[in-house]
Amino acid sequence: MEVLGVIGIIVALAFFIIAAMRGWSVMITAPITALIILVTNQLDITQYFISDPKSSYLAGLGGFITKNMLIFLLSAILGKFLDTSGAARAIAQALMSKLGDSPFWVLVGTAAVGALLTYGGVSLFVVMFALIPLARPLFKECDLPWHLFVAPFALGATGITMAMVPGTPAAANVVAANGLGVTVTSAPILGITATVIMVVLSLFYFKWIIKRAKDKGEHYDCALEETVLQTDNLPKVSVSLIPLIVLIVIIIGGSAMKVANIVYIAMVIAIILSCILFYPQLKGHIKDVFANGAKDSFGPTLFTAAGVGIGSVIAVSSGFSVIQTAIAAMPGGPYVAGATLSFVLGGCIGSGTGALGIVTANFIQPYLASGASAAVMYKVIAIAATTGGALPNAGSMFGMLDAMGLNHKQAYKHFWWIDIVFSLIALVVVILLGSLGVA
Repeated sequence: MEVLGVIGIIVALAFFIIAAMRGWSVMITAPITALIILVTNQLDITQYFISDPKSSYLAGLGGFITKNMLIFLLSAILGKFLDTSGAARAIAQALMSKLGDSPFWVLVGTAAVGALLTYGGVSLFVVMFALIPLARPLFKECDLPWHLFVAPFALGATGITMAMVPGTPAAANVVAANGLGVTVTSAPILGITATVIMVVLSLFYFKWIIKRAKDKGEHYDCALEETVLQTDNLPKVSVSLIPLIVLIVIIIGGSAMKVANIVYIAMVIAIILSCILFYPQLKGHIKDVFANGAKDSFGPTLFTAAGVGIGSVIAVSSGFSVIQTAIAAMPGGPYVAGATLSFVLGGCIGSGTGALGIVTANFIQPYLASGASAAVMYKVIAIAATTGGALPNAGSMFGMLDAMGLNHKQAYKHFWWIDIVFSLIALVVVILLGSLGVA
């Protein structure tokens, strides 16, 4: 019956991915996917869908909301302040004056800002809600179709700064380093090599998608509501940047001093600063900004949580245990086995960070005992797990695309090429170099 469990997981995830690509709501398809897994793995539906406080579908969904609702809420509110006040437009206009009206450099600039913020320790979802209002005026000015925003976002925010760039503070990178007993700057040559490969391939991809969009006659078409109140009274760029600069400084400084919940503290301070600095533009509308920001946070939070709930069910299934065991015993050397296990686990549970927690806690010691370098293995499994965590069934994909006003059918292809295909190419090179003793 374990074979049936494996088949059930494969069929369930295939259904989930196909439904997402066809535009079905994750709030409907996620529970159906969980039920398919439960039935085929002969798990008690009442217990593992509803009542189990740790391993049920609803426990996974609710646990994610409990841990992350506040950061989604605060991020969305800050993003709405930047958008409605015109601060994002002011920053975008300043960037345009430097970048010119070149669509290619708009994509490059968007990726660079996303990479800078995430490498600075700012949460991915904070970056997302801040970057969307910054990018929209740029894309509108260049008449770029909005789905192209996903390409630079994938490179800068969910690609190279997740596990490739040496020293990145992303949660997945930290979990991998701690689990192997190394630092986040270990294997710098491998990290830099992977980063260069990703950037070079992505730049060629930027050129290609811009040309393809032009050939297809596509234009700017963002479905998100335009909320700038006074385009003739934009705040100065220097003023517009203050909340973001303060946000980054507080997060980096507080993290270095190990201040608990520093991200929340930084977000609240940035929002308070926005209320004060953008008051001339928002006079009489501040209450609406808070309300609209809160409303914008609900969809991404729920959609992400729905996908995370599936991971909770998969993790307790017999089929999942079979998959883990089979991969752990596969030939090809410790780096290939570790990479495959991390990638598959990241894809199954929809989280690179979660996969790394499982791998480092349960499977890594035999690989190290066989002679594998801890530093190389750290970089290999970190890249592999975060790549698997970017597959279309990941809960974060639903949340991010919803916040962008897009869906899988419109835009996931950009995540696929950059965060999956290009990342796997970089991973293969890293494994080859690591096997030769390069770190």
